[in-house]
Amino acid sequence: MTSRSAIRVALGGLLALAPCTASAQEVLVQGDQRVQDPGERGDRKFHGEARLGARPGFIAEDPMFSIEPSVNFDLREIVPLEFRLGADIRLRMVDRAPEQGQVIRGTDWDEPGDFITILQALRYEDAFVFARHGQFSVDLRAGELGRVELGHGSLVQGYANSLDVDRRRTGIDFALRLDGLLLEQPAGVELGLFVADLTGQQPLGARLGGHWAGAGLGLTVVGDPLAPRLARPADPPDAFVVDAQNYLQRMGDRGVAAVGLDLSYRFTDRWRYWISPYLDLNALPGLGRGLHAGLDLEFALGRRRRVHLGFVGEFTYGSDDYDPAYFDVFYTMQRTQAQFVAYPDDLPASFGTLATPKYSFVDRRDLGGAGGYGAIRFAHDSGGFAETGYRYRPGPLGHTWETRVGVDVPEVQLALLHAHRGELGFNIIEPAGSLAAFELNVPVLRYLDVSATAGWLYATRRPIGGDATAGRVSSGFVGGAGLVLLGIAGRFPW
Repeated sequence: MTSRSAIRVALGGLLALAPCTASAQEVLVQGDQRVQDPGERGDRKFHGEARLGARPGFIAEDPMFSIEPSVNFDLREIVPLEFRLGADIRLRMVDRAPEQGQVIRGTDWDEPGDFITILQALRYEDAFVFARHGQFSVDLRAGELGRVELGHGSLVQGYANSLDVDRRRTGIDFALRLDGLLLEQPAGVELGLFVADLTGQQPLGARLGGHWAGAGLGLTVVGDPLAPRLARPADPPDAFVVDAQNYLQRMGDRGVAAVGLDLSYRFTDRWRYWISPYLDLNALPGLGRGLHAGLDLEFALGRRRRVHLGFVGEFTYGSDDYDPAYFDVFYTMQRTQAQFVAYPDDLPASFGTLATPKYSFVDRRDLGGAGGYGAIRFAHDSGGFAETGYRYRPGPLGHTWETRVGVDVPEVQLALLHAHRGELGFNIIEPAGSLAAFELNVPVLRYLDVSATAGWLYATRRPIGGDATAGRVSSGFVGGAGLVLLGIAGRFPW
């Protein structure tokens, strides 16, 4: 969900029938890829597609021209592997204030992670049977992570690693599953693992779970070793110190960790319905503890069971220093600055002494008490889904809405995300505390696509009159950043 050629919105959990599945069961909507006509493949077992896109637009009020070359390799007729290499080159048409002093957008190429993202996407997926009833499956994905979820989502839910217009990250999402019979009852073991950033700048976590005769048990461990606990105020303290890599400068201790135990039981006819009550017990060392008790319902509708309708209802109760779904869609935005600011004009006086990273925000505020979560999801096997959910917890910034829509068919690819966090009410389009991303790709000719990207994401901004020259220490804050890119792309399959 960046201004690059693909915004990945995951369908994770929408078609998954087990409440303890990891996010590697997701199906990704990729705005720059379409289903290839078998007639284009010929007899060659090694296939691919070269692509070159050109899109003018705006990024954070800067006129921009984006050149987007990429090459996709499809080896699935040899091994179950496909991957894409590419690098979006975004040119500043006008060096507006705050100036960067160069044509190529400096914040796109100012750290090692930006170069690792030349590997834009990779997927390895395989499954086989063994013995009489055994089934084994493995799913590995690398690239932008659009929707990571572990277990029932009480610790990690909807996490995305690339909602920052200045940061391009490559992560890993891995799932391994083994199913069979034990004492003539269905049983299985699964492992889910994610690494949000191969350079180690974001969280990582794993979940090990098992089930037998409908009963499930799982253990989740998540951590962010470099998560800041305090940010360094600038002088004067109207913002924070920004280092040469365009990060808010930290000080003091770092790190946050979480561990959770989940229990569940599934009632199902293995055909039309799956009903799963669950209980999660979580702890964030140094912060607080929380309980999640919920019910997940899944129904397969239609003669061919191609329509899936799901509902989730959850009750939560936490101590004063506990934030449910700590690693959520807003985590990368609030990691260094929990308070929301949309524009430089909105920056309060002495903001650098008032605002705190998420760890300190949770530690210093009273967030304890009863809360809850509810969601509705819809999916169709042909390649479409919609999901919306609402979470409430006591304390400031306690109301969170999140909606995702995706379509992935040969005629059109569409991905939509909208999320808002703030106070009680329906003012969900307020720029402060909102994230939005829209990606549309339409094949208009055999070798030509039209694509559009729009969004309201976040970036490290500068106060009015501040300096943003690449590689220079300055002052700034985490604020909103709009983007619009519209253009065409040529495709050359082989």
